[in-house]
Amino acid sequence: MGEQRWAGPSHFADQPASYGDGLDLPLGARVLREAMRRLRDLSGRPRAEGTEELVHALERLRAIEREVKLERALLIAELLAHGGTWQRAAEACGCTKQALHRAFQDKVNTLSSICKDSAPEKPLRVMMALHPQGVDHLFQKGHLQVGPQRVKGGIRLVMQRVPPAIAADAKIAAPRPQPGLRSVPIPRRR
Repeated sequence: MGEQRWAGPSHFADQPASYGDGLDLPLGARVLREAMRRLRDLSGRPRAEGTEELVHALERLRAIEREVKLERALLIAELLAHGGTWQRAAEACGCTKQALHRAFQDKVNTLSSICKDSAPEKPLRVMMALHPQGVDHLFQKGHLQVGPQRVKGGIRLVMQRVPPAIAADAKIAAPRPQPGLRSVPIPRRR
């Protein structure tokens, strides 16, 4: 039995704007393919061969799906804070209000309560709710610490950034551009 060949659009084609035959991809597909390429570059993992690279691509896609779900929860919370409704969010997401509410209610409520608070560590608390492993990593590196701070007339323990540790780490870890890698600017959200 001979080697099986894939005759469709390939992950190995380095053209994120096309399926490889000159047909342009829809915007969402182009963004996704570019995000998958950038994740590979950021992870420092060289492109593997054959099935190993496809398995790595599936792992990167899973990471993107996880982040999309978290971003959706944050957007829903912000929409509700601006007077939007679960119904409008469900229509935008292409599902029923009940399904969206069931999937995101807990995370949206957590994010909403954090964002209504006036505590100075609000961004860190949002990050902790969305990316606890990332915050743990920042604690391990010494970029964050927990300390007392006067909040609303009382003293609470709050997360605080440690600027000297961040600055020291930034001086050491300044990445050098690697030849052959493209640099694509990431647009900032307003």
